[in-house]
Amino acid sequence: MLNRIKIVYILSAAFMGGATISFMNMLKGLIPKGIEPIVLYPKHGKKDDAFMSFLSDYNIKSYGVIVTASALYRPRTMSQHFRWPLSFCSMMVKKTASLFSISRIIKNEKPDIIHTNVGVIHEGLKIAKKFGIPHVMHLREYQDKDFDWMIFPSKKSFEKLIKKSDEIVCITEGIREHFNLQACKNASVVYNGIYPKENTSYCRQKESYFLCASRVVPVKGHHDVISAFAHFYKNHPDYKLIIAGFGDAQYMDKLKSMAVELQCSEAVEFVGYVNDVRNLMRKAKALIVGSIYEGFGRMTAEACYNGCLVIGRETGGTKEILDRTGGLFFNDITSLADCMESVSCLTDEQYEEKALLAQSIAIDTYSIENNVDNIYNIYKKLI
Repeated sequence: MLNRIKIVYILSAAFMGGATISFMNMLKGLIPKGIEPIVLYPKHGKKDDAFMSFLSDYNIKSYGVIVTASALYRPRTMSQHFRWPLSFCSMMVKKTASLFSISRIIKNEKPDIIHTNVGVIHEGLKIAKKFGIPHVMHLREYQDKDFDWMIFPSKKSFEKLIKKSDEIVCITEGIREHFNLQACKNASVVYNGIYPKENTSYCRQKESYFLCASRVVPVKGHHDVISAFAHFYKNHPDYKLIIAGFGDAQYMDKLKSMAVELQCSEAVEFVGYVNDVRNLMRKAKALIVGSIYEGFGRMTAEACYNGCLVIGRETGGTKEILDRTGGLFFNDITSLADCMESVSCLTDEQYEEKALLAQSIAIDTYSIENNVDNIYNIYKKLI
């Protein structure tokens, strides 16, 4: 083990999204290895109690700072086009303030490494170069494909910028390819850590429901899932669709109205944010991942860990995980309904064989231990 390594981590969010959860799992494993973390998180915006408690419980020094993404949502409506110049100017003002506030902390703390947790935050890299500190860029998103962001100032410029990092961590092969980093010697793929290796179980008593567990926003594809379920439900009135997660209230109202129109509302349950979704996964017939594009697909790997089959859209990180673990793919509403039918027809023995194989592969590939060891080895190269 090395001596204590002081690392400043720059986060884009303080709420329990996939990037934040993956970061927390990583840090829990790194602290016993001698990492002294200092966490910078956005002082404006949502802060989950679970995240703030994590900082307190692990006695992690932290600062609330101005953090803004170097990306803007692609304008789709006329009003969005009119507001775009104002959004751009606001982003530039915040980026200037962010550089100043983070620079002051770096100057005082004198870390050994700066680790930026997501690719849309560029200030950490710029400040690291200014102070001559090694920088790690963690690419956890496609940006354009998954969030429909316009990459600032352009995708080509961003690719040139990130290659200035001392190390680039991509959470999937797909993201490494998306940013043309295959030939970049300092770019490696490190999959997110989901659970410790021993934290697995298998429930043989599956119940008659499908599960969606993600933020409830349009890019997660819930509208396709409900449409497909409505078709499946006509012949399987004993089944339910459980939708777990927080999200856009307007979109959620639209989904509820949609379920009423498709005559399946009595079987579609919106249960909100679930602190520990494992019990729902263990008993579900399948997790349905309707996301248009996932950078990684944390819920997909988590379902495999919990012995739950996955029906996933054949894109991005979802495809990459299911290519390894096995699962069912869909590309449209009809094929999704067909996948539901296929899962419902499996015998208990057939289901268990598929689920346990996926679980064993997930343990070998997506454990917290693997993630922590890989990240720690990257740090050792920089010190």
